[in-house]
Amino acid sequence: MDPKLHKEIHGCLDGAKEETANLLQRLIRIRSYSGREKEIVEFILDTMQYYGFDDQYSDALGNAVGRIGDGPVTILYDAHIDTVQVTDEDSWVYPPFEGRIVDGTIYGRGAVDEKSAMAGFLTAGKILKALFQDGGLPFSLYVVGSVMEEDCDGYPLRHLIENEGLRPDYVLLGEPTDLKVYRGQRGRMELQITATGKSAHGAHNRQGINAIYKMNPIVRAVEKLDRALPAVAPLGRGSITVSDIRSRGPSLCSVPDRCRIHIDRRLTVGETRETALAQLEEIVQRNGGDAAVTIPEYSGTSWKGTGFVQEAYFPTWIMEANHPLVLAGLESARLVLGKKTKSGFWSFSTNGVATAGRHHLPTIGFAPGKEELAHSTREEILLSDLFKASEFYALFPFVLTAK
Repeated sequence: MDPKLHKEIHGCLDGAKEETANLLQRLIRIRSYSGREKEIVEFILDTMQYYGFDDQYSDALGNAVGRIGDGPVTILYDAHIDTVQVTDEDSWVYPPFEGRIVDGTIYGRGAVDEKSAMAGFLTAGKILKALFQDGGLPFSLYVVGSVMEEDCDGYPLRHLIENEGLRPDYVLLGEPTDLKVYRGQRGRMELQITATGKSAHGAHNRQGINAIYKMNPIVRAVEKLDRALPAVAPLGRGSITVSDIRSRGPSLCSVPDRCRIHIDRRLTVGETRETALAQLEEIVQRNGGDAAVTIPEYSGTSWKGTGFVQEAYFPTWIMEANHPLVLAGLESARLVLGKKTKSGFWSFSTNGVATAGRHHLPTIGFAPGKEELAHSTREEILLSDLFKASEFYALFPFVLTAK
C-alpha cells in the first residue's frame, strides 16, 4: 500500500466524519422492511450520483447498484439495506428510527445490520472519486445495497449474478464483524416432515390413526441426532432443531390425520443438502417409514414487483486462511487499526451463501457492530468504529489489487 495514498485517504475521511455520521442517521430514519425498500434505494442512488459514482441504477429485483472505476479487477461491496421489523418499540432505549447519537454511539434499527456498512461504502466511494477524478483506478468497484436479504439471504446477490450478469472477482460483505475479517459461516436449511394418519371421532379414537403419535418417535430421534452431530473445525458443530409442529383434523374433537414438523438445520463443514436429507430419511425409515421429508421453498415479491422462488437451502462456505483475499483483508485491517488481527466466522447466515456457497466467488466480510446485537432492541455502534470501517473500505481495493 502506497503510504502517500494511505495518508491522503486518511486525511479525506478524517474530514468527512460528521458527514458519514449524518449519512448513517438518514439511512436509519428510512424504514426499509424487506419488500419495502424503494425509498432507501432511491436515497442511496441519489447519494451515489451526488458523490460522483460512474454509474448507479436499480436492477430488476430492486437492488441499488453503483460503480466506481473501470479497472480490470471487479470487486463487489454488499450491504443489505432491508431490516427486520420493529415490533416492540417501547423496549428501545431510544426511538428505533431516529438514529440518535449519544456519547459517540449511534442507535437504531439497522445501525448494526447493516446500514453502517452502506454508509461506510458510500463515504469511501466519495473519497475515491475525489482522489481519482481523472480515473486510473486499477479496479472496478461495485457498491450494492441488496434488498430482501432478511427474507431470503443470498437471493439478492444470486439474482445479480445469475440474472443481471454481474460476476465479480472478489466480494466483501458488510455484515457485522466488530472490525474483524470474517471468512465463512455455517450453512443452513429448512426441512419439513409430514406424517399422515386416519381421522376419526374423538369418542371413537381407536378407529383412527393419530398422526401426532406417529410423529412422536421422529421428534425424539431428531433431538437425539442433534446431540450426536460432530464438531468440525473451524466452524464447530452443526445443529438440528424442531422449530414448529402443527396438526390437522376435522375438529378438535377428532383424531388428527396429518402432522407436520418444521426443522431448522445448521450445517458445518462437510454437511450438505444431500447429507442432511439422508439423515432425516433414515430417521423416518426407522420410525414408521411412511412420513415424507421435504425442503420448503421461499417465495416473495420485491418492491419492483419482481417475484422469486428459492429452495430453503443455504450452503456452508469457508475461505482458506491464506487466501489472497483474506490476507488483503487482514493487511487492510492492520493499516486501519494499527495492529494485527485474526480472521473469524459468522454464527448466522449471510449473502455469502450465494457468492461463495453457490458461485464459489472469493468472499470475506468486514464491518462495525457486534453480531449479537443484530435483530435486537440494542442495535448500536460506536461512530469511531464506523469511521475506521470507512477507511478500510477505501484502502482495501488498493491492497487487494497490489497483491
